[in-house]
Amino acid sequence: MMQSMTGFATKTISITKGKNQKATITISLKALNSRYFETNIKLPQPLSHLETDLIKLFKKSLYRGSIFLTVWLDNPAIFKGSIEPAMETVKNYMKAINRIKKEFSFENAPSLDLITRLPNVFTIEEQALDKQSSQVILKTAHELIETVIKEREKEGKQLQKDLDRRFAIMEKEIADIDVRYQEHMEEQKKKLRELLQELSVDESEQAEVRKSTLYTLLDKIDIHEEIVRFKSHLENIAQMLDTPQVEKGKRIDFTLQELAREINTITAKCSDAQISKRAINVKVEIEKAREQTQNIV
Repeated sequence: MMQSMTGFATKTISITKGKNQKATITISLKALNSRYFETNIKLPQPLSHLETDLIKLFKKSLYRGSIFLTVWLDNPAIFKGSIEPAMETVKNYMKAINRIKKEFSFENAPSLDLITRLPNVFTIEEQALDKQSSQVILKTAHELIETVIKEREKEGKQLQKDLDRRFAIMEKEIADIDVRYQEHMEEQKKKLRELLQELSVDESEQAEVRKSTLYTLLDKIDIHEEIVRFKSHLENIAQMLDTPQVEKGKRIDFTLQELAREINTITAKCSDAQISKRAINVKVEIEKAREQTQNIV
């Protein structure tokens, strides 16, 4: 089933630390368009050890797009551990203070109150989330992924309907181009036969050159191969749309580029007004289809 790259889901859960310490955690997952798979994960410090597992989880299920995960913790204090003095930092402060005392002949020693007010003289060890609570968060992330996938599939259905309509228009236009091409070639062949008949009475070297030029021109306006390849590319896209494989966006976009090359060649080789008009219609549909594929996984 086709999926878009956009989706959003959020959920709030409660976890318990110890006997009666509780915290509320809100997890928000958002997926946006991107050519590649990218992650942006914001976790509070006690949950930072989960980042690698979360990235693996997203890559396994979401395939493509910019994935944003934000986790809010309402009571981070329950993860605060012991408070320890940063002795090396205090020693460096004391060395600096003693240098100042010596340089400026200060007599008073720094008070304990002054030292404890200095930055970074204490370290607070934050405790990581326990294994059971970590599993609860990973399970919640998996549930959010499933919600995002459902949103992606819902939008993907609409994208596929739009693409089906555009490919149907292309198919009709190229069929009409093929019909008009056959008529156009018959017209050109008729003109060529008439010119060759006129030149047949002229046995000069210049007449032979003109004959050769006419055959070359007829060959240059032949767009049969381009039409065949265009139809083949459309068949390939139809097969892609029907496959159960999730990742389709890049393959469809590449094939649309091939379609664009074929229709550009058709336009360049054939100067028939009717063919040119239909070729322009095809180009418009290709561009619109390419815009849509930028949002397909």
